[in-house]
Amino acid sequence: MIHKFLNVRVLATLGLMFCALLAFSAPNAKSGEALFKGNCATCHNKNMKADMTGPALGGVEERWEGREEVLYNWIRNSGQVIASGDAYAVKLFNDWNKSVMQGFPNLTNENIDDILLYVNNVYTVGCAEAPCDTGTGDVAVNGTGGGSSNKWIYAVLFGILALLALVLTRITSNLNHLADVKAGTAAPRRTLTDVLTSKKIVTFVIFALVVLGGFTTINNAISFGRQQDYAPEQPIKFSHELHAGINKIDCQYCHDGARRSKHAVIPALNTCMNCHKAINAGPEHGKGEIAKIYAASGFDPISGTYYSEDISKDTILHNMETWLAEKYLDKDGNEITIKPKDAEAQFASAKQYVGTPIEWVRIHNLPDHAYFNHAQHVVAGGVECQTCHGPVEEMAVLKQYAPLSMGWCVNCHRQTEVKFAENPYYETFEKYHEDLKSGKMEKVTVEDIGGLECQKCHY
Repeated sequence: MIHKFLNVRVLATLGLMFCALLAFSAPNAKSGEALFKGNCATCHNKNMKADMTGPALGGVEERWEGREEVLYNWIRNSGQVIASGDAYAVKLFNDWNKSVMQGFPNLTNENIDDILLYVNNVYTVGCAEAPCDTGTGDVAVNGTGGGSSNKWIYAVLFGILALLALVLTRITSNLNHLADVKAGTAAPRRTLTDVLTSKKIVTFVIFALVVLGGFTTINNAISFGRQQDYAPEQPIKFSHELHAGINKIDCQYCHDGARRSKHAVIPALNTCMNCHKAINAGPEHGKGEIAKIYAASGFDPISGTYYSEDISKDTILHNMETWLAEKYLDKDGNEITIKPKDAEAQFASAKQYVGTPIEWVRIHNLPDHAYFNHAQHVVAGGVECQTCHGPVEEMAVLKQYAPLSMGWCVNCHRQTEVKFAENPYYETFEKYHEDLKSGKMEKVTVEDIGGLECQKCHY
């Protein structure tokens, strides 16, 4: 009888362990969001519905339905799937001008499932996880509706496991007591309090707390100082969406240091004035934000010339106040009359910058012990700005897109293919050129040319 109860206990424990494994192996949309941003967002639109450098990912599972393993292989190495002659892969390759998708060999099936879940949620519901307003007054979780996230499911599951563990402990204790009674060696029965305060339980709890505390401390220490999604308010409301997106201004026109220096550099005011001598009003803020540039650079918008050194500050302020109150034409040629109250507010905001440099708030900031060279990546590597900075052409307010962590950089070096073709910076790698021609190698990654050596970034 005792053995039967013990067998039941073993089976129940195994069943609970299996349930726990299922819970932890279930796809996680939040993890998928981080993986998407770190790997996919450079080429695929974040709304999952519009094409970008690569096709929209919404509905990707339906397009590969019944061939999940091929999809996993495509994500890890699309060239290999194309070479196998897969009809859909070849069609996709041809439809996109025979552009080979960057491979992600380090992504596991579980990682890909997380990404696909996130993609599906954004595509069908519009968000990664709840709370997410679906327009019906309800909220959705992972595309299923209800709740706020998977965390409460795990909490309930662990609560049930803990309760069942206590029940099984009591059953075991009772069975052992019955066995002792039969054997004539019965000892006083232990209460639940005795069990919970026993040396083994206390030791285990202390050990678990130490492990959990150590993990939390190390995890927080690793991410200390990072500021992903940091989007501070700048002294001038400069919109990358307007300049780089709508007006198609090349990133390196303003950040000209990116191709010749370690630093991309913040544009000098004379760079802004190259355009804003002629463009004196914006589509959203009118003259208000451009007035700050004029004030800081010493430009008189009325005469269209720069002030001389002996001009008085009162004259500058008078001219600016007069100019701000004047009508102007919008982009469609319509005459805009400024309300006196708005002109007054714009003048109060702009006058503080007369003769004062614009103090931009730095967003991207690597620690002192990490070396990064923009020119090396932009010129020698041919890396697009969006690879690290995300779709800046869609950002009205600039933010730090990537985590810029060591792991993020290392993964990029492992996955990124070096552009050897007609690139004089890599002519010395003769063996790799020969291996590529002979077919021994499909591609050369940054890792292959020493991109993971510690001294490359920490010397």
